[in-house]
Amino acid sequence: MLFAFREPAAHVGHSGLNSSRTDQPMATLNLGRLASDNAEIGRLARPAAEKFAGAWLACLLVMARGNVFAAFSVEHIVLATICGTVGAVVTVALLVQMDRTTNSLSRQATLSAVVTLIGDVFAHPSHFGPQWAEPLITSAVSAGIAVALWYGKRWLRPAL
Repeated sequence: MLFAFREPAAHVGHSGLNSSRTDQPMATLNLGRLASDNAEIGRLARPAAEKFAGAWLACLLVMARGNVFAAFSVEHIVLATICGTVGAVVTVALLVQMDRTTNSLSRQATLSAVVTLIGDVFAHPSHFGPQWAEPLITSAVSAGIAVALWYGKRWLRPAL
């Protein structure tokens, strides 16, 4: 709890309309909890950055239909940034509610796909096919990036 309550405070010299406040406990700041909140934010920053990068890259490539030169236009970069930002925010919102002591490949791929789908739908209308086609393809590409990142981290871990 960020705020802890002490014994009721005696409001010396306090009179008037709010004289009933003397029986309420006084809130004090719990700095230990504040420090653990900062540590919690640090544990959420890395997955949020990973999901941002995966959603950004997937959105950029699918939106430009694989044409790397067309992908790096200002319009595409802005739309991919919106997609990645929404994906990162949704990632944090989901991870706050989830058990983060376990981690698996399927969990990372599913989380990447879901947050990218939400980010892509939010960022822009589909550039091809029905409205759901591009977000679905983008989320599949993002899940593939998450799988590659999962195995890449496992492969590089013994070297580090």
